Amino acid sequence: MDDHVSTAPAMSMHALQKADKLLGPLACAVLQPLRLTRLFKREREVEQVLLIKFWGVGSMQLLTPAVKSLRRRHPGAKLSLLTLSQNGEYARGLGMFDDVLLLDVSGPGWSRVFGSILRRIASVRAREFDAVYDFEFFTRFSAVISVLTGAPILAGFSSQSNWRGRFQTRSVPFNRYWHVARNFRCLAGGENGGEIAAEDLVPFAVRREHEEELEHVLERAGLGSVGPLVVLNPNAGELSLERRWPQSHFAELARSLVLEHGARVVLIGSRREQPWTAEVAALAGELPDRALANLAGELGIGALHALFRRAAVCVSNDSGPMHLAAASGAPTLGLFGPETPVMYGPIGPRAKALYRPPACSPCINVHENKVVSCFRGRPECLLAIGVEEVRDEVVALMRREDLRMLDIPRHQPRRETAR
Repeated sequence: MDDHVSTAPAMSMHALQKADKLLGPLACAVLQPLRLTRLFKREREVEQVLLIKFWGVGSMQLLTPAVKSLRRRHPGAKLSLLTLSQNGEYARGLGMFDDVLLLDVSGPGWSRVFGSILRRIASVRAREFDAVYDFEFFTRFSAVISVLTGAPILAGFSSQSNWRGRFQTRSVPFNRYWHVARNFRCLAGGENGGEIAAEDLVPFAVRREHEEELEHVLERAGLGSVGPLVVLNPNAGELSLERRWPQSHFAELARSLVLEHGARVVLIGSRREQPWTAEVAALAGELPDRALANLAGELGIGALHALFRRAAVCVSNDSGPMHLAAASGAPTLGLFGPETPVMYGPIGPRAKALYRPPACSPCINVHENKVVSCFRGRPECLLAIGVEEVRDEVVALMRREDLRMLDIPRHQPRRETAR
């Protein structure tokens, strides 16, 4: 398993989504007789709970307030998480789950993917879970796994436009006017979710070996030690690449921060995103030695969080690293265009979103797998966010965070541990 953050599986997300759209309704139809088993099942004391969340470490971070609610709802119960294999290290690093079950859909080939799915379904069913909480929005795949566990309590999101078999014994509507974290907590039984505060989130636990890994990577990259550390994430997950602020804008921002404000700039991303990030570094032009480092593909998930803890500011497109940085306590500036921060804004003690929407934004819809269909042909929503505006926000954050310039480690919030 590759431990690097945001590493995409060999089987692309778009291929998996297409399979879910084409084969999911058929699977749900075939399994309809299982709905009758509700008549013969009685709810029992909940001792084993399964949570399902496959896609995105950012969404998994936003799930943590809901996990706290489930601890209160089912005191003493064992909470297990089922997620994709590339999310395993991150899920364990949250320290919230008694067990993390991994599903490998990396292929190659559909026969291997389906074989892996069937084996995991069999192993999950053998555990005899008492309740299943499906935190995927509208995938049929997760609904199928839920019903095949045989659990008497099945909770999930409902939708009139996305039929998922109606297997749930408890369903809540997904509210597009709420933050995703609030929707998650509502499903967990948290009194309509409630407003989510920064202290409701649980960040990844950074250990000494993560700090040592970061030191090694920074030394190898030749980054200097003087000046505020600014982290730039010019990438967005493959699901919606249209969420990327222009490369030239990130390059101009990096150049301005280095030359005018004495900052050290680190570019981050996955191995797959390394070429895109390298282009940003090249566009930044000639800079003083040791002022800029491209660490895309170089950091494991723990070292990435260690980097966030040192950052004076983190600037990111609407993507997973934005949520991780904000939850870590780093001053975080999220750039939004096709998506709205109402649903996906960064949550943290020092987090802010920039959003200058034209009439057509937001154009991403969770009911349509967050696929962007931009009729303008260019991201006017992101082009409306100027480099000077972002730079001014970054400088203001740096001025409020003088201690970050001294690389003093950030205080770690008290965390809720697994039982």
